[in-house]
Amino acid sequence: MDEKKKSIDDLLSDLGVLEEAPVEVGLKEAGKESRPKGPKEVLEEFLVGLLLRLDPAHYVEMRQEGNLLKVEVKGGDLGRFIGKEGRTLKAVEYLAGVVLAKHFGGEYRVVLDAAGYRKRQEEKIRKIAEDAALTVEMTGEPLHLPPMRPSERRIVHMLLKNHPKVTTESQGEGEARHVVVYPRDQAPPGTAGEA
Repeated sequence: MDEKKKSIDDLLSDLGVLEEAPVEVGLKEAGKESRPKGPKEVLEEFLVGLLLRLDPAHYVEMRQEGNLLKVEVKGGDLGRFIGKEGRTLKAVEYLAGVVLAKHFGGEYRVVLDAAGYRKRQEEKIRKIAEDAALTVEMTGEPLHLPPMRPSERRIVHMLLKNHPKVTTESQGEGEARHVVVYPRDQAPPGTAGEA
């Protein structure tokens, strides 16, 4: 099959994501046992295989902190890798999580970044939360923030958790789920900043 005409299923099978991936059979050298791969090796193998297909100039730096694997993608056209509004980055992070879940269950999590995109997004969310707290403090009216991903909502909740004048609550379903910042004295019962 021509390399350019591979479907996404073919690509994912080649990278070991789908169950239908071909089983590699190899001869063992006498006296040598193959040791099982750890999460770092499995993740690196997947990401390097994917990145080589996207842009051979990409490479990864990875560190493990307990059950969290933090990966920084470097080199090549990182803007293209990040994608519009970080969609490609988020999609690859999701796939990396699927690969780890396939091998190790839900034991490990992956955080993927490129060109400091996640750090900039986190700073942006922090600024939104701080501005919202100030606005609610001054107006005394609840403020609905734009829809956010769970990790982004968590940042808002954690940042404003101990704020003396405001509290937070998540509302809505699915893609429309968002944070509402309330004055502490007007907060609905049970408001404790859930993601």
